[in-house]
Amino acid sequence: MEGDFSVCRNCKRHVVSANFTLHEAYCLQFLVLCPECEEPVPKETMEEHCKVEHQQVGCTMCQQSMQKSSLEFHKANECQERPVECKLCKLDMQLSKLELHKSYCGSRTELCQGCGRFIMHRMLAQHRDVCRSEQAQLGKETSPDPGKCLSITVAAALSAHLWP
Repeated sequence: MEGDFSVCRNCKRHVVSANFTLHEAYCLQFLVLCPECEEPVPKETMEEHCKVEHQQVGCTMCQQSMQKSSLEFHKANECQERPVECKLCKLDMQLSKLELHKSYCGSRTELCQGCGRFIMHRMLAQHRDVCRSEQAQLGKETSPDPGKCLSITVAAALSAHLWP
């Protein structure tokens, strides 16, 4: 039967039952499981496998020591010094510095073309959506009076914001 499988005692792989006896005899004679990664490795190359695959290396970005086999994943997903892009300004920087950068970057102001007010960069996208929807509701096709901005503000400051 094609769907009938057995598990090899040596390499722990599922093998079609029709080939199982031949596979297991070969596997037991020529392969061993690596004690570190539990992968089947030819007996004659085990020493080389351990030197190459389980060699300790340092990450070039953070100098953390790890096995060579883990380095690629570490650099792409774990390293705190890997380059990332700030979503606000598109500048590349180290992940470890991103939060501090975002606090400064997001606090910068930019002129809203809809209402003429300066809005913090981190709030600009939300502000533009509100500002545009309010302008559309008011039927305005040109830039509104800067004194009539309808951006999101704290309730206590709303009247001062709308009517300076």
